[in-house]
Amino acid sequence: MTNPTIDAIIFDYGGVLVRTVDPTPRRELERRFDLSLGAADDIVFRSPRWDDVQHGRIDDADFWRDVGERLNLDAEELEDFRRGFWSGDRLDEALVDVIRHLAGEGYRTALLSNAPGALRSYIEELGIADAFEVIVISAEEGLVKPTPEIYERVLERLDVAAERAVFIDDMRSNVEAARRVGLHATRFRGPAPLRVWLRDLGLPVPEPERQLVPDLEAVIFDWGGVMEGLPEEEDVLAWERRLALETGALPEILWGETWRRLEVGAITDADYARHVAERLGLPDRDAALHFFQQFYTSDRLNQTVVDAARELRERYKVGLLSNAFPTQREVIREHHDIDVDGIFDVYVNSSAVGLSKPNPEIFHLTLERLDVAPERAVFLDDSLRNVDSARHMGLHAIQFVNPEVSLAALEEVLGHAIS
Repeated sequence: MTNPTIDAIIFDYGGVLVRTVDPTPRRELERRFDLSLGAADDIVFRSPRWDDVQHGRIDDADFWRDVGERLNLDAEELEDFRRGFWSGDRLDEALVDVIRHLAGEGYRTALLSNAPGALRSYIEELGIADAFEVIVISAEEGLVKPTPEIYERVLERLDVAAERAVFIDDMRSNVEAARRVGLHATRFRGPAPLRVWLRDLGLPVPEPERQLVPDLEAVIFDWGGVMEGLPEEEDVLAWERRLALETGALPEILWGETWRRLEVGAITDADYARHVAERLGLPDRDAALHFFQQFYTSDRLNQTVVDAARELRERYKVGLLSNAFPTQREVIREHHDIDVDGIFDVYVNSSAVGLSKPNPEIFHLTLERLDVAPERAVFLDDSLRNVDSARHMGLHAIQFVNPEVSLAALEEVLGHAIS
């Protein structure tokens, strides 16, 4: 199939160019101000005034003043909270380099963000404003994504037709709206899968610079999304239609708050199954288990990655670090006839240790059990937030895309073929 002609690339800001790579500061704020786990994010992003500040109905100072009032903070505490909240965020400079490269190749570039008006000056402070020909910020427009008009505005300012532009955003609703406008749009899951997607469209995206890392002692793998493929977005949408669910409901039911409690061992497999049965309108736990068997089909094993782990164990310590349910070991044995202890030197299941990625403590625990320093280990995971967190604490991290791309990247870091 012929690739479409692309003239422009439009990027989101938060969750794409700038991401929270270290969750520790927000957890510290929650402890300091006696908040529940995850409440810091809720206080900001689920605030009744967040929509107002994104629409430009109030300014940044008014928004944070409201946060302070709701938490009963004095001026000094509020400033500590504001600074601490953003302190774990980092700019993806490599992704900015990709944008600059594409601009140098003649592509028009734009930034389209749902954000307070203060974002423009912050972009200038970061020194990245020059990477974009057009910058559109919701607070300055009085419009937010996924409203169609805001996409049309950025296209008009770029002087580009929708079918000749691509759009990258981390929010599914924004991506779907962009497609309805006519843009080629993808949900951002990380720089590695984005490079593959852009290349498939025919864009000249440079390869990331990877260097041989001497003295590596350990390779750590994730399971779901690496050793075993997970359901694709199309599969999820198909199941939502089959179950008569609203778009986006199934991921929240399966991987929302109840899953997060399961993966740290706060509830049992049976508790989780009952929750899914109730939310999906199924008669009982057994019906939920039947649904799991259909949804997580057993034909997604990445055998080449499993074989790679076996090969690597002859030269390195090999670990498995998985955010998982308590009976994962038994399920892997039953479905795939694989003994995880026969492949991996160390197996860390989040539900058994009461910690989950991207919490830095679970990486520390895994490294301790492998008896290696962070800089002497490489970590493969499909989740960008886990890769960002691992890289922030010193591991060499590779975001897994598919066996061909990601094992080749691993070989570059190791400096030799795996087999």
